Amino acid sequence: MTASISDVALRANVSISTVSRTINRPTLVNAQTRERVEAAISELGYRPNAFARGLMLRKSEMIGLVLPDMHGEFYSEIIRGANMRAHELGYSLVLSSAHDPLDTRALVDGLRQRRFMDGIAIMVAEITDHLQQALSDLRLPIVLIDSDVQGTPHDSVIIDQRAGATAMMRHLIDDCHAKRIFFVGGWETNMDSIARLKAYQEVLTDSGMPIRDEDVHHLDYDYDTAYAFAIQHLPNWKGASHCVFAANDEMASGFVDAAHALQLQVPDDIAVVGFDDTRIARMTRPQLTTVRVPLADMGATAIEMLCQRLNTPTLPKRHIALRPELVTRQSCGCQTSQ
Repeated sequence: MTASISDVALRANVSISTVSRTINRPTLVNAQTRERVEAAISELGYRPNAFARGLMLRKSEMIGLVLPDMHGEFYSEIIRGANMRAHELGYSLVLSSAHDPLDTRALVDGLRQRRFMDGIAIMVAEITDHLQQALSDLRLPIVLIDSDVQGTPHDSVIIDQRAGATAMMRHLIDDCHAKRIFFVGGWETNMDSIARLKAYQEVLTDSGMPIRDEDVHHLDYDYDTAYAFAIQHLPNWKGASHCVFAANDEMASGFVDAAHALQLQVPDDIAVVGFDDTRIARMTRPQLTTVRVPLADMGATAIEMLCQRLNTPTLPKRHIALRPELVTRQSCGCQTSQ
């Protein structure tokens, strides 16, 4: 039979309130009594009721992590880093997903009405005026992941997307001597895609190369979509010193496999590069040149910042940018594998 707080009080010969204070506010209990209560807890194997403890301390010891999706290695790596850090800091992590701005706004509105978590780390892929206002009005401790929403009081941790895309573009032009680069981004309103496209355009301009509207396309980050798109377009895109810069490794892999299906050689007939450096980059043949994004570190950093905010609410607003790293392999055609 599971031991109760009454059993602990009886064994230690103290009141129930003394047991409660020992668990929740041990500094208020003298050392001799505290040792007696702790011994009784250990002997009986007592486990405090987390809900009751949360009511007393006015905190749940639960924090939330909200991502646009939970499918795929990109999100699983963020979850892995966040979960490890949450446990290290004594919190339970609650996962949820919000697939679009309407989902995210509904979730934010719900948090404003019912505070059932101490704080939340949330990845916002697309910002609307309504969502920005909802986030600005929310006073629950929040850390924004991979975005810094202007006009909100919340901390944020991001990947320097433009730095990563700039490094890739410079590599393709300066090292691989690419003459034409096709940019295949994610959704047109996605903030990561916007940042990477801007870097693509800036480097082309700085290099004196033309920016062609027909060389820029937006898909949905999905392998199947990229594969079908590539089957249609690669016959017209192939050429010496031509390259596809895909916005993630999954789409890049779709382009490589489509090239194989069309009996085109990567990188000889057309080079293909990706972004994120997930496991798929090493599983694709040839292996993908890509940009390594510290996904687990981003998840862990978001949770650490959130817990710091919970412990010290008066901290000034903080913004941390994690720098990605270019990883060169065979698919770009100008570097041996790493």
